Amino acid sequence: MTTIAITGYASLDHVAILDGAPRAGRTTTILQRPQDGWPRLGGGPAFVAMALAADGIDNVVPVSWIGDDEAGSAYRDQLAAKGVSGRGLDAVAGARTPVSVLAYEPEGGCICLYDPGMPAGLTLSASQVELVGTADWVCVTIGPSSVNDAVLCAIGEATRLAWIVKHDPRAMSVAQAARFAARADLICFSQAEAGFVRQALAEAGAARPGQVLIETRGGQGAGITRDGQSIDVSAEPLTVTDPTGAGDSFAGGVLAALAKGETDLAAVVRSGHAAARRLLLARQISENESALRE
Repeated sequence: MTTIAITGYASLDHVAILDGAPRAGRTTTILQRPQDGWPRLGGGPAFVAMALAADGIDNVVPVSWIGDDEAGSAYRDQLAAKGVSGRGLDAVAGARTPVSVLAYEPEGGCICLYDPGMPAGLTLSASQVELVGTADWVCVTIGPSSVNDAVLCAIGEATRLAWIVKHDPRAMSVAQAARFAARADLICFSQAEAGFVRQALAEAGAARPGQVLIETRGGQGAGITRDGQSIDVSAEPLTVTDPTGAGDSFAGGVLAALAKGETDLAAVVRSGHAAARRLLLARQISENESALRE
């Protein structure tokens, strides 16, 4: 049985649809709060894990940090409801479970407020090191910078590594990015992050043999490259107000295909598209139902 450990920040997301762009001195009205979005399971590890579980990968373990509070219990409960194990979670005494407020403006822009709720200097606990060190795949999403180093120390040569890129220098330094670019078997990144990844690959020099690079391009699909072979795979656009998590879900679908042994590049990307579409279609249905109730 393939074991996949996914590191990164946890979050309970609170989604709001606004009547205008917030500004000081003016009250902005919340027009809608999705029924399942206050709070809703969020953060890279959860979205990747949910996509993997939905694609039939059973042994999926988010490795993250929550508080020993009511919100932490809610996070565990929502993971369990999605069929995902919480054994990789570390409940930090006296800390708050991280939360995000995702406020969407009428034009589609998102204002994201994140409360990490955690003390500085988080790293892998002994049990988390064991989980990461014995996993077949380790997937790294945005998380504490110290954890990136701990992951690279914990994994063995046979471990396959997926890097889901988020260009944030607070979480991933240029030097760390170069190390991940050299070691990763899979790198997923958005079109906006392509320059950062190219720089990391240049700094790395030689990349791991068979490394797969996937650049997502929203409604235009994605491009995939392996061993000098590149193809583009289109996607069917789907319009939703709240697309948060689609990129991580795409990465989860890609990882599921690779974990099952898929080698066809187009099929790997199509698996990612299917996972992202599954998430967004559920959101679209929820938005339509909310509009009907109004």
